[in-house]
Amino acid sequence: MNHKICPVVLCGGVGKRLWPVSRKTYPKQFSKFQGQHSLFQKTVNRFNDPRFESPLILTSNEYRFIIGEQLNQAVTSNYGIIIEPMPRDTAPAILAAALQLNKKSGNSTMLVLPSDHSIGNDEELISLIYNSQSFAEAGEIIAIGIKPDRSETGYGWIEPSETGYGNSNLFRVKQFHEKPDLEKAENFYKQGKFLWNSGIYLFSTETIIEAFKEYSPKILKYVAAAVENSTIDLDFIRLDKQSWKGIEPISIDYAIMDKVPNMLVTTYQFGWDDLGDWNAVWRENQKDQNGISSSGNVFSSKCKNSYLRSENANQILVALGCEDLVVVSTTDAVLVAKTDQTQDVKNAVDQLEQAGYTQSWQNLIENRYWGKVETLLSEEKVQINRLEINPGKNIVLQRHSFRSEHWVVLKGKANITLEDRKITLQENQSLDVPMGTKHSLSNLTDKPLILVEVKTGSQLDMNDTERFES
Repeated sequence: MNHKICPVVLCGGVGKRLWPVSRKTYPKQFSKFQGQHSLFQKTVNRFNDPRFESPLILTSNEYRFIIGEQLNQAVTSNYGIIIEPMPRDTAPAILAAALQLNKKSGNSTMLVLPSDHSIGNDEELISLIYNSQSFAEAGEIIAIGIKPDRSETGYGWIEPSETGYGNSNLFRVKQFHEKPDLEKAENFYKQGKFLWNSGIYLFSTETIIEAFKEYSPKILKYVAAAVENSTIDLDFIRLDKQSWKGIEPISIDYAIMDKVPNMLVTTYQFGWDDLGDWNAVWRENQKDQNGISSSGNVFSSKCKNSYLRSENANQILVALGCEDLVVVSTTDAVLVAKTDQTQDVKNAVDQLEQAGYTQSWQNLIENRYWGKVETLLSEEKVQINRLEINPGKNIVLQRHSFRSEHWVVLKGKANITLEDRKITLQENQSLDVPMGTKHSLSNLTDKPLILVEVKTGSQLDMNDTERFES
């Protein structure tokens, strides 16, 4: 009898090739590239099905509150959110999920999913996975291979054996191939039997743990210690940092999949893309008769085969006579690139980062445990922010030694502690928070509280914050 499958969503990548929308502080999986939901939300919604458990999510500390907010927006529960102390690639993350599931529920069937892929037909993918479940429960490791539609050098490839496995649509994996050069990719594509490696895997927790015992015992030792010594923090499971530090980064393909004999592959052929660059986003979105795909506040004329995107509702992007271009405009950065050069965006972002441009990695909107903060202006000794405090949340008691703050309530009601005073601010009311003064801010209502915050002083960042509560 089949048990429910637990989706395990890997949610730690940065996606530099989709800059300036995707940045380290707000990577591509949380952004909307197709429709009204982010790629992460689409991933968790895809398996909102009675045959599946709620998802178990692996992420980093920086993204924990973004994930919480997006899960709330998607009205989706979760099996747990595991926080990795630092990135260690996919093998340790997947093993941590398997050990956590085993610890909580015993031997389980888990489905490993990247959080940032585009899927053409959800029902076909779910059916493919469900029909493979009995093989996973019998001890096989199943890869979802993608039927290719081009000679692609950006993906790994899977070579299946010639004959089917049992009475099924599964084939024993003959070999994994890393990202090939163009000549090799063209050869793979012409042969017609090779598949793209999607990074989606199905197996039982005991099967993958046994594989680590056999082929990567050192990783198993450290990951097991990290899970055993993990701690609970609010809604998050924090893996032990000291144990995790001992792990060398390695992908699941190198650590396990290249080595195990019990690998099967099944073929999905209804549209898939990992949305690795802007050319892929253009390819996967609807286009007009001239090949133009646009998003946001955009006006174009006499353009061909281009992707045009404006992230700022107060700014219009005007494109005239553009051909084979990607133009992406945000509040603080603009990207213009030929469609055949979008793979080079990552290199450009790396150079910007080395040169000290904060736009290379920092988004103007940051998620916090209490809501979000958007930077409206940042200059020497002055910063203006828009704060949004979620219902029932608060900014803990703290003080600043090198700056003062001024708050103006735009919407809602603010409950403020200023030293030993209790103050309530309504809309259009304001308050000064002098330098060195203990203060806290709460939203005790059931609606968002929105303020403008003006910071002035010699130090405006989080280093000038002394907290008196956790």
